[in-house]
Amino acid sequence: MSQASDARSAEVTRSQKSGARPAEDERQARLGLAAAGEPGDARLADLVTRHGAVELWRHLRRGPGQSALARRAQTVDLPALIDQTAALGQRFVVPGDDEWPDRLGDLVRCSGVDSGGAPLGLWLAGPGRLDRLVEQAVAMVGARASTAYGEHIATDLAAGLAERGHGVVSGGAYGIDGASHRAALAVGGATLAIMAGGLGQLYPAGHIRLLERIRDEQVLVSEHPPDRRPSRSRFLARNRLIAALGLATVVVEGSVRSGAANSARWALALGRPVLAVPGPVTSATSATPHRLIRDQEAVLVATVEDVLEAISPLDPARAVGPVQPSQWWDGLSEPERAVYEEIPGRGDITVDELAERSGETVVELIGRLSRLRERGLVQPTERGGWRLVRGGRAGTGLVAEEPKLGSSVEG
Repeated sequence: MSQASDARSAEVTRSQKSGARPAEDERQARLGLAAAGEPGDARLADLVTRHGAVELWRHLRRGPGQSALARRAQTVDLPALIDQTAALGQRFVVPGDDEWPDRLGDLVRCSGVDSGGAPLGLWLAGPGRLDRLVEQAVAMVGARASTAYGEHIATDLAAGLAERGHGVVSGGAYGIDGASHRAALAVGGATLAIMAGGLGQLYPAGHIRLLERIRDEQVLVSEHPPDRRPSRSRFLARNRLIAALGLATVVVEGSVRSGAANSARWALALGRPVLAVPGPVTSATSATPHRLIRDQEAVLVATVEDVLEAISPLDPARAVGPVQPSQWWDGLSEPERAVYEEIPGRGDITVDELAERSGETVVELIGRLSRLRERGLVQPTERGGWRLVRGGRAGTGLVAEEPKLGSSVEG
């Protein structure tokens, strides 16, 4: 492969950014590579990024087959795979397609947990548009061997999110996954299942009816050719897609070494919020959410309102109120942080007192306090001072008057 391959890759990228549909040879090359490789193969993803899917596919097909990938590529019957995909009513979408979720691009820049790379393409089955279903989606993950408590909480959260227009992304498995999918469907909401095997052999068998309903009403998603069976490594690779497609990942139960813990690690690596539901301390399925909360890797949530509040900065159109100070901390300027830190945890403080402590002028402080108020971090008091907002709930009507800055300025 040569420098010309880099130019071809750059041309593909430009065409995708311009809104042009991918060329058919690009789609077929990605289809063949997806069939020859394994999801989450960071080396394969890197080769596609550096050389382009078309150049890489041609190289593997015409080479002597010295690598395992080349040998597998040379056994792929591309026309038969295309016909099989169409015969099963499935479609293969790739980056640049209208239906491709931009959020998956974050996987390119993500440091892998135990695999890596964005998907080469996705097999989809169902009438739903993937990009629209995941636009406001939240990932729900948890234990397969779930408790009645866990399924009850997952049902409440998923139904509440779906009723408020948030799609539910999960993996179609027993336990928390299944409870989440069913709850979203029960209220007429959006849900999609990411499969660890091909969409021609739905797994697990006990969820065939549930998965068929999702396929008939929404969409099923897979990185695998239709006849490929699930495996442990494919479940782990699948978890990165669940985490990438959600605005946030909610963990409802999970043992110490679980798929839920793996999904949470992917969400953290992607920079997505992780939300965890606490459980009984006597239950082994509480291990993962409790550890995430203890290590400050997850926000504790117990109700759908908690989830909505946590994701509201990521979903401004559906914001339910100002966010917690810690969620906006990185967005503050250094002077704003300094002013915020001078406001006492209890009671309030006047602008004059702030000016004395901070060394700033009253005019500067008024501007900084106004910006902190806009972020829901502080609010004025009836006596003309300022105080911290408890729980990030400024603007609730508890304080109706504007601060009496005039009297403070005058003397």
